Amino acid sequence: MMDKTKHIIISLLVLMWCSPLESAAKIAVTTKVSGTVDIERAGSSGLSALKPGTILSDGDRIITGKNGFTALIYIDDKSMVKITGNTEVIIKGTRSAGSIAKQVNIDHGTLRALVNKQRKGEFVVQSSTSVASVKGTDFWMITDPETGDVLIGLEGLVSLTNLVSGETTDVGAGTTGTSSTDGSVETSETNPSDIPTDPDESGTPINQIEIELEGPDGVIKTLMIDIQ
Repeated sequence: MMDKTKHIIISLLVLMWCSPLESAAKIAVTTKVSGTVDIERAGSSGLSALKPGTILSDGDRIITGKNGFTALIYIDDKSMVKITGNTEVIIKGTRSAGSIAKQVNIDHGTLRALVNKQRKGEFVVQSSTSVASVKGTDFWMITDPETGDVLIGLEGLVSLTNLVSGETTDVGAGTTGTSSTDGSVETSETNPSDIPTDPDESGTPINQIEIELEGPDGVIKTLMIDIQ
């Protein structure tokens, strides 16, 4: 049952941070979805179509098809993750004292992380080959389980560690780090043509999103959420 949409302006932090904790903590929300993108909720075994405004919990899995794209933001500081086509990730986060310790586990594919300065701990992107740890930066990570990872720094500094050898290197803006399944780690100057295309390179800040909520009476209402 659908009634006329009602628009309410509220704070994203008030909506989710102050809501009662469930078995899996609410940590992020999707802001854009296009093409084929599915979600597997933490603790479940079924896939469903991901929609803009979906509230994400610790352990949720996101899978994009060939033409799929989604962007999400963590609710504590608006750090953003953009996930392009043919990618599979698990979104993780631990809430404590007004902040979230963030981690994205990537099985394969390509993502962009735009990380705001972390108040506590680091923002981590982890594959089967490498761990990328940052406190605030902008970078692309391209993962292939058979060959390893390519990390392209756009801003700031990323610490890239190979899980096979333990070797670590810093990757800055204009630099590409390669972490291979044989344990080797290398850096080189970035070739601009190697930088993936961002499907959402509008440069427009995201200040508002829509979330549909269904009440116990079956009535669906739309919340216009002011992201602060």
